[in-house]
Amino acid sequence: MKTRAAVIANDVSRDPRYLTTLGGTRSEMVVPVLLDGKVVGTIDVESDEINRFAAIDREFIETCATIVAGLWQ
Repeated sequence: MKTRAAVIANDVSRDPRYLTTLGGTRSEMVVPVLLDGKVVGTIDVESDEINRFAAIDREFIETCATIVAGLWQ
């Protein structure tokens, strides 16, 4: 994740960045887990619904990523 920012593809069929892992995925969100400014992992959330993820979902998963990063220290 070059930008170290969350990526949301609310219609993976229209997003050239999407790499198919599960055939039924219609929306995907990938949030980096950052430690000292470096990406040490990601949290990947997928849905079978188009337009599934909103800002509140991103904020929640970013909070989870911050908690996970804190466990590494």
